[in-house]
Amino acid sequence: MDPNYENTRIDESMNNTEEVMREHITVSTPPADVPPQDVSADIPEATVPETIAPVKKKKEHKALKKFFGCIGLAACFGIVAGGAFFGVRYAVTRLFPQKAAQMEEVTGPGDILFPKPNVTISSTSTSEVGDTDATETVASVVEQTMPAMVSVQTVQSSVSYFWGQPIASEQEGGGSGIIIGSNEQDLLIATNYHVIENTSSVKVILADNTTHNVTVKGSDAAADLAILALPLSGLTQETLDSIDVAVLGDSDSARIGQMVIAIGNALGYGPTVTVGYLSAKDREITIEGNDMVLLQTNAAINSGNSGGALINTKGEVIGINNAKLTRTDIEGICFAIPISKATPILEDLMTREILTDEEKGYLGVTVSELDSAIFRDYNWPEGVYVASVSKDSAAEKSGIYQGDIITHVNGEQVTTANQLVNSVTSNRYGTVVEITLQRIVNGKFEEFTYSVTLQQNPELLASPEETPESPSPERSEPR
Repeated sequence: MDPNYENTRIDESMNNTEEVMREHITVSTPPADVPPQDVSADIPEATVPETIAPVKKKKEHKALKKFFGCIGLAACFGIVAGGAFFGVRYAVTRLFPQKAAQMEEVTGPGDILFPKPNVTISSTSTSEVGDTDATETVASVVEQTMPAMVSVQTVQSSVSYFWGQPIASEQEGGGSGIIIGSNEQDLLIATNYHVIENTSSVKVILADNTTHNVTVKGSDAAADLAILALPLSGLTQETLDSIDVAVLGDSDSARIGQMVIAIGNALGYGPTVTVGYLSAKDREITIEGNDMVLLQTNAAINSGNSGGALINTKGEVIGINNAKLTRTDIEGICFAIPISKATPILEDLMTREILTDEEKGYLGVTVSELDSAIFRDYNWPEGVYVASVSKDSAAEKSGIYQGDIITHVNGEQVTTANQLVNSVTSNRYGTVVEITLQRIVNGKFEEFTYSVTLQQNPELLASPEETPESPSPERSEPR
């Protein structure tokens, strides 16, 4: 079909119409000698086929009739509906005057047919919801507590063996700490035991970015807590003005779901702030064979956060961050030692005496760390295996034998050689300590407790004074 078919049909019809009109229109031109006449009457009117015009008029009339008909129906419906509404209202008012009055009081005029519930909404004062937003709260708490936070830098010593030959190595590490008190000599800083475990050097960075050497005043491996002592004599007045002592809160009264703030030396970058919520309390967690009851939070805790503070929105320390779960299918499960459980241990560690190597107690045993699988597979009690006992040592004199498994020192559990060393050397030689151990008797383990008087390490005993040598000549410098 010709794509212009429709247009062609329209043009043809128009041409036909013109021909029709030309057939019905005759214009005569009078001769020149004939006077002009009025020819308007001789001009026939243009006619249109009768089948076209009447159809259009009928359609227009039908449309108008429909339009005005719809308007009339709408008007009738509105009149009927309005009459029914006011009629029912009048009837209710006349038949039930008391009920109508009650409804009028509750809903107001015009709402009687659809009464609203009688609810009173009271306004809430800003003090009930807080007069600052969460961001301002966190910023204020951080500003208030940051002077009590420290970053910890450590050097850890380790020994590995290659073809039977010991190879010593050192590795730098880091963690966090909290200033929790002071005495006449030292500023006292709380941290995790695993932060300072096997360290040969420990330093702290204070709020004014100054770095200072510290000593380990006391530690408890089972509780994963330690106290660092920073001599006050080495601090300037400017540094003292920039630091503060943290306020310890009550973790027992902490509520699940409350906002908490974690501050720590994340990845060694320095003080870092993360925010989350207290997810759970009294979580029983086993960390490297040590059973602990901890707080759970989703505030991000990363390497270096250990020993840092978990703070509530009042600026109180409610926990000491110490662990997180790191599997790929786990996110936002971190843990902190409840401060209410940590406080008694920290107070004990704070009162311990700082001793020089010559003053520290000596037990006189060589110990071995056995694989935990041995304790599990052979049902052995977990502790430190005594590989040998030195002759005439404090251990031998008290009745400790090779093959014994030491489990506690003064009631504190020990599971590694380092824990045993720290528990013993935190006491001055001459001090009596209680050593609890397990020993095989008739094929079964039995528990024994011995009172041991610690000795001085024989390797550190003062040697006889040597005759001073003649001073060697200094090397002369070129002039």
